Amino acid sequence: MSRTRITERFLSPAAAGLLLLAAVGLSLAYQTADDDGGVLMPARATKESAGWGVYDPDPEHVWNRLYRSLYSRAARDGREYGRDELDPLLWDSTEHLLGGPSNRHASERLDEFLDARAERLVTDPLKRAMLQRDLWAVFDWTVRRNDNRHPPEVRGLQSRLAKVIRRLATPAAQAGSLPDTYAAAVASGKFAADYDPARPEAPFLPPDLLRPAGAWVQLGVVGDTAAAPSHVFGVDGRSVFRVLISLPRGREATLAYLKSVAEFPRPWVRNARRGGDPQPDPGLPQFPAGTRLALVRQMLVLDERGEPTPTAVTESVQIRIHRALPAEIPEGFSLDRDDARAALSVYEFKLSRERLFAGEAGGLRAVAREETEFPLFQSHGIDLFESEGGSFGSLERHLRPVLGSCTSCHFRPGIHSLLSRMPDMTQLRVRDVRRDLTASPDPAREADLARAWKRNRASWKLLRELWE
Repeated sequence: MSRTRITERFLSPAAAGLLLLAAVGLSLAYQTADDDGGVLMPARATKESAGWGVYDPDPEHVWNRLYRSLYSRAARDGREYGRDELDPLLWDSTEHLLGGPSNRHASERLDEFLDARAERLVTDPLKRAMLQRDLWAVFDWTVRRNDNRHPPEVRGLQSRLAKVIRRLATPAAQAGSLPDTYAAAVASGKFAADYDPARPEAPFLPPDLLRPAGAWVQLGVVGDTAAAPSHVFGVDGRSVFRVLISLPRGREATLAYLKSVAEFPRPWVRNARRGGDPQPDPGLPQFPAGTRLALVRQMLVLDERGEPTPTAVTESVQIRIHRALPAEIPEGFSLDRDDARAALSVYEFKLSRERLFAGEAGGLRAVAREETEFPLFQSHGIDLFESEGGSFGSLERHLRPVLGSCTSCHFRPGIHSLLSRMPDMTQLRVRDVRRDLTASPDPAREADLARAWKRNRASWKLLRELWE
């Protein structure tokens, strides 16, 4: 029953009118959003909440309050970070949210959402899927992070998260109808369609990047392994990663080149100076200058059964063009990251919730050349906010260029930078170890592999346990 109906039932008209006037005079006026749910939300933003109008224009909307309680991280000087980050600023060493005031605050916001049946406030399938995605990321982190020092608080947070995640479940039939945001970004005309050597700094999105039988070939790995296993692991299996390659002379040349790599007799050789561990054979056929590689990350959602389900919502796109200095990409390989940076043109696009909900270019924004970020993927797991000061110095000291991060791992030239070929590190001493690349004829294969991997994770099993 809403507050309005309670007033009408138990108070005289005059008393009800006085009560209403008093309520209007409060510094935070409240409004009833749902007759059955009785959700009460502040009707105007506070100074502190300004800028957090992500899921609704009102920063004090219950959805925004919940999102902020989980994604906001504050520096010592009070500045807030995390408002439209693709992933929450939470590391393996993070204590934030596991106990204390931050845990209580997040738990209160989750209870507010649950008690008010706030999932009914927003019917847009895209917003519902995105909020579920954001909460799912925090849930998975609590499972990975929990070291039993805060078991009651952590389990309480996990239970609340699981309930909200379930209420936001996307029907399986609806997941497939979520918008193709990459196609929307291309159709917007906001980005160039091709690389321009005269303007190498200009970001571009190839219209045919995800087109079957187009110039770009999706890569797979022979066997039951994802093409980008480190990236799948980095997000605990909540996204599908597609690796694509395109040689300058088109699809047929790309397929012929992949065949030559697959038929190469010994792609890995022993390195006696490093204990006999395999290293790439310098004689492996090298792809030509101008070859392009792309990594596309797409969102999974949980359907009404709790099953991870693929969508066409693109979360990020990374594109690398392997240029030649001075002519051809060398056949051998170097470990010099400066060489790699000089020989690559790198572009990246990230999903922005605000742009997505506004229908602007599929929600994708081009990462600026000077843009920096806090490292999450392949970081040392140190929480930079909790370590601020002391030997770690200021937060700004740890910001890294987004477009320079690729060469931290992909620093060998040409084909040797393609880490999908890397053998399983647990099998490095097995004779003639190899991971053969193949053109993947089924675009859904990587989604199937990611879902299968996710089902074996402790985080998914706990979520299903709490789901019931």
